[in-house]
Amino acid sequence: MDKVIWEHCNHCSGKKKHEVLYHKEIKWSENLSEDFSIDGSNIYDLLQCLGCESVQLRHQSWFSEDCDPRTGRPEVTIRQYPPPTFRPSPSWLSDLLLSNIDESIEGFILEIYIALQNNAPRLAVLGIRALLETIMIDKIGDQGTFVENVNVFEKEGFISKKQKEVLEPILEAGHAAMHRGYKPNKNEVARLMDVTENIIETIYVNEQRIKGLSDKIPPKKRRAKKG
Repeated sequence: MDKVIWEHCNHCSGKKKHEVLYHKEIKWSENLSEDFSIDGSNIYDLLQCLGCESVQLRHQSWFSEDCDPRTGRPEVTIRQYPPPTFRPSPSWLSDLLLSNIDESIEGFILEIYIALQNNAPRLAVLGIRALLETIMIDKIGDQGTFVENVNVFEKEGFISKKQKEVLEPILEAGHAAMHRGYKPNKNEVARLMDVTENIIETIYVNEQRIKGLSDKIPPKKRRAKKG
């Protein structure tokens, strides 16, 4: 077996052993003057997970003038293609996409996970806000504002009072990302996604599950009346 290293695997969700199928290093240098030169390197590794057998490309690079102030050594930048999944999609997502949901809702959901995987938290937050508003309009019609949509959404029984209270920070996060340069960290985005996924599962996925279960339950037999 060729060289084996530990690297993140999206399919296995964690650090796993990978076989290096192909390795290529490209070094470069440039003389800027008689007394000063710069150099760097690009290293490409084609990796295959020894668990699920999925394949990914890892790119490592360094530049002589980009040094760690603590060690004085060039910092190595590592990128993976496809990028490591920050948050795996829920197990029910495939069932949701196969159902008859609005195409806009489906598109927002997929694009949010792409933003999360590509380290674009602001785009993810804006997408979450737009997705929730699209869901509310799908169920109750457009009430004019996000706040009023939330109020009617609760009144119609689609969310609880507690869920309504949690939606308010999502509205504020969307405004802050759009107008005030707010960049949420991974933990903050994860909390917003927890709420969003819970609402989607409750409104769309569980609704289909209950309907499917109800169709399979045999009707209760009526007792024949005596005499």
